[in-house]
Amino acid sequence: MTGNGAVAILPRHPRAAAQARRVLDEVAPADCEITETAALLLSEVVSNAVRHADGIVIEVTVALDEAAGGITGAVFDTEPGMGGGARSGDEPADAMETGRGLDLLEALAGSWGVTTVGDRGKWVWFQLAAA
Repeated sequence: MTGNGAVAILPRHPRAAAQARRVLDEVAPADCEITETAALLLSEVVSNAVRHADGIVIEVTVALDEAAGGITGAVFDTEPGMGGGARSGDEPADAMETGRGLDLLEALAGSWGVTTVGDRGKWVWFQLAAA
């Protein structure tokens, strides 16, 4: 993979999503056609880690594959499992206040997943290909 990337350790705080988007801005050019989608997905994954994980920090990585025009984003938190959060299929969407982040990943990412690191935590990642 030819490209560049950035890594940041961020406080597990509501402002972490905005800080993660700045990490993305360091890597992906503003005129990249998938940067807005990557920013949305990165915000969702970071927000889930802030809301549902333990620990005082999260790790964010973003990589740009310049040759293929793709973006990969990943967030590490110290909660090894995925919580039982609501998904939009669990109840009518207009009745939900939260729970749409995983649905956004499913709908917008080329691929996404969760990789556990023993009992230390997990990476939630996504990949976007150039349109």
